[in-house]
Amino acid sequence: MKKFRPLIAPMVSAAALLVALPSLAMAQDGEIKTATGPYLGLSAGYNWTRDTNVNAGTALNGMDFSEGYTGILEGGYRFDNGLRPALEVGYSTDVVDNITGGPAGRFGSGGNMNALTIMGVVNYDFHTGTALRPYVGAGVGLARLHLDRVGALSAPGVLYDDWDSAFAWQVGAGFSYAVAPDMDLTVGYRYLDTDKGTFKAAGQRAKTDYSSHTALVGVRYVFGQPEAKPVATTQVAPPPPPPPPPAPVAAPAPAPSITRNFTVFFDFDKATLSPDAQGVLQNVARDANAGKVVNISVSGHADTAGSAQYNQQLSQRRAEAVREYLLSQGLGSAQISVEAKGETDLLVPTADGVREPSNRRTVIIFP
Repeated sequence: MKKFRPLIAPMVSAAALLVALPSLAMAQDGEIKTATGPYLGLSAGYNWTRDTNVNAGTALNGMDFSEGYTGILEGGYRFDNGLRPALEVGYSTDVVDNITGGPAGRFGSGGNMNALTIMGVVNYDFHTGTALRPYVGAGVGLARLHLDRVGALSAPGVLYDDWDSAFAWQVGAGFSYAVAPDMDLTVGYRYLDTDKGTFKAAGQRAKTDYSSHTALVGVRYVFGQPEAKPVATTQVAPPPPPPPPPAPVAAPAPAPSITRNFTVFFDFDKATLSPDAQGVLQNVARDANAGKVVNISVSGHADTAGSAQYNQQLSQRRAEAVREYLLSQGLGSAQISVEAKGETDLLVPTADGVREPSNRRTVIIFP
C-alpha cells in the first residue's frame, strides 16, 4: 500500500477535475472555437512501473519499484479536423524497491531506473461542440535506459551504472479542457513499453526492459487563432422600376415590393444552417408567398479549400439544405430548382486551397 500513497493526491485531483469539466463545458454558449496551429505542451505525473526480470549472465533477478515520476515536453500542430501530430521528449525516474534472486551471496538492493524518450506521436481530438474534448494517441520512438547504481545483479557488491538505447512505443488517452481558445488543461494516461537494453558493470552484462503506466496532468498552448464565424447577411437587389401610370379605367393594384436575391453563409466544411441563416430563409418564404413567385433558383457554393470534387459535393449539400428548409416553410417542391457550383463561381477570388468564409454560401434568386 505504501508504494501507491504518493499517487492518491494527484489521482484525487485528476478525478475532481474530470467530474467538474463536463459541467463547466455545458455552461458554454454554443460551440467552442479553439485555435489551430503549432503548439507546445508540458505535463507531469506519477508512474506505476511494471516489475521486471534482469538477466545478468547466469544470475536471474526480479526487480520491482516503489515509486516513479514522469515529465513530458511536446511540440506539434493541431489541425481543425482533430488530428494532432507531435514530437515528445519525456523523462521518467523510478526508485528500485527490491531485488530478488540473483547471484549466490548477493546482498543489498536499490538504485533507480531512468528512461529518456523521444517519440513521434499522432493524437486525435474528438470534437464535442464544448470546451471538453477527449483524445487518443499512439507513438513510436527511442528510449535511453539508465540503470543508476542498481545492484547487486551479477555478483555481490557490483552496482550497475550504465546507459543503453532501445526501441520504444506508447499509447495514451485523456481529456483536454479549453480555458481559452489557445490554451488547454489536460488530464491523461500513458502506457510506455521498450525493448531490452544491455548494461555493463565490472566486465559483467545485464539485460532488462522498461514499461510503465502513468497518470498525467498538464497544460497546452496553441500559437494560432480560431477561425472567425461569418455572419449571414442579405444582399438586397435594386428596387424594381415604378409601375406605369394607371389607365383611365380601374387597374388591379400593383404587386407588393419584395426582395428577390438572398444569400446565406456556412461554417467551414459544413452544410448546417445557422440560426441567422434560418432567419434569412424565413424572409425568402415570406417574400415568395407575398409576390406569388413560382420559380426559385437555389445555387450552392464552396471555397477552394479541399479538392474540386469534394467541394462540388459540399455545395450540393448546402443547396439541398436550403431547399429542405424552404419546403418546411410551406413552399412547394415544384417551385424550387437546385444547382451545385462547387468552387467555380467565387464571390471573393482566391488561390486554390484558401479558406474564404464569403465563398461558403448558397444564393437564392427569384428569376
